[in-house]
Amino acid sequence: MKYLVFFLIGFVIVYLFYLFTVILQTKRMSKFKKSNQVIFFVKKYGLDVDKLNMKKFTNLLGLTNSFIVATAFTATLLVDNFILGMVVGLIVLVPLMLFCYYLLGNYFKKEGKKNV
Repeated sequence: MKYLVFFLIGFVIVYLFYLFTVILQTKRMSKFKKSNQVIFFVKKYGLDVDKLNMKKFTNLLGLTNSFIVATAFTATLLVDNFILGMVVGLIVLVPLMLFCYYLLGNYFKKEGKKNV
């Protein structure tokens, strides 16, 4: 139960940080469109930035990143040894990023086909 609480606290903290630094900053949206994450989705999944609903994309990306970070953080707490905890966190982080970004990229790819 305490790990679920740590997960939820981590999730909320990361999402709120993302919300205040990226989503609510309309001035930074043009910079965000040129960020490495957006470029990754454009190149990997063939998304068109101009046709993309950026508000929805940034919200879902923020939720996805929060889930990934909170899960990796919780996984490191499960191990008592610091070094082993960092290794476990990395082992959880990389596949989770690849899988979640795959799901998000395919979702927006299909949504882009619906809007055409």
